[in-house]
Amino acid sequence: MEGKKYRALGQDCQAVSEVIGQVLMVAVVVLAFSSIALTVFSDGGAMNPPHTPHTDLHENINTSTDTVQIYHSGGEAIDLEAIEVILSVNGQQAEFNMSDPRVEVRDPDGNISTDGVLMLGDYIVINTTGSVLNMTAGDAIDMYFVHAPSQQVIQKAVLQRGYGDLPYWITPHPYGSVYDKSGNDKGEWIPTELVDGINDGLMTECKMEKNLQSSETFTFGIDANEMGIKNPLTKVLLKIVYITHDNSQKDMKLEINDGNPNSWEVVDLDMDMYKDIIKCDQEGGLYNLTDNVTTIEELENLSIRVSATGIANSDNKIAWVDFLGIHVEY
Repeated sequence: MEGKKYRALGQDCQAVSEVIGQVLMVAVVVLAFSSIALTVFSDGGAMNPPHTPHTDLHENINTSTDTVQIYHSGGEAIDLEAIEVILSVNGQQAEFNMSDPRVEVRDPDGNISTDGVLMLGDYIVINTTGSVLNMTAGDAIDMYFVHAPSQQVIQKAVLQRGYGDLPYWITPHPYGSVYDKSGNDKGEWIPTELVDGINDGLMTECKMEKNLQSSETFTFGIDANEMGIKNPLTKVLLKIVYITHDNSQKDMKLEINDGNPNSWEVVDLDMDMYKDIIKCDQEGGLYNLTDNVTTIEELENLSIRVSATGIANSDNKIAWVDFLGIHVEY
């Protein structure tokens, strides 16, 4: 009996040893993973990248002096040693850090700042003269404000859109309007698609009634901020393609307005009469409004009116405008 009990006790001891071994293996694995996690989540670990400042910036560009200004307008202060500014002009890039002699940091009063921190009201001035960049009106200019330690872009800004970013001709379609006032009619709004293509088979029509003035008024709905158009405007051209089937009108006149409905300015007091759209497109219908429209405010409020007085006894409808567009450079 005693021998049997001894053997039973020995068998139980063997089972306990196996359990203890498994517990020890699990403990080793847990300790190993704990060590890895401690390393990963420690201050020097890969899971704790450098802090990227959250800052509001706004920018200004002056192509006449080849300078870019970057203003701190809110948010966290920025350590300037950690900042790089990348300017791109028509795809060609140049990098500027705050130790570059072409870069100045100024306080809100315009004095040179030497504390190495960009705070609210401070601004950076970058002079690109002598660099690989040559900024001129019409160039596509982008800016990247980069936090070097984290390799994060704090802000990307379009400083100036290139001419190719704007439609060469901005037409009333799709944001503008066309209003037709024929003779005694109260007037009506007509589709802007009628004037967004040359010789496309679509054009407005205006009824000529004897001794009565008929007119069509066009707006463009230009949002200068959305389109990236900035002061000063260096060129504003108007292109109008039209046709007159017969001589049932006189005193055909072109006028513009910059927002005051009671102040129309005559651009052409006696417009040429064209019987052919292609001929009008090739030989006439181009007007330089650069001296008339000088600011983006005037451009956004610009209206064009074409009018004439009927002289025929009949009230025949006369095809009027086939295309109308504004070309803007800044």
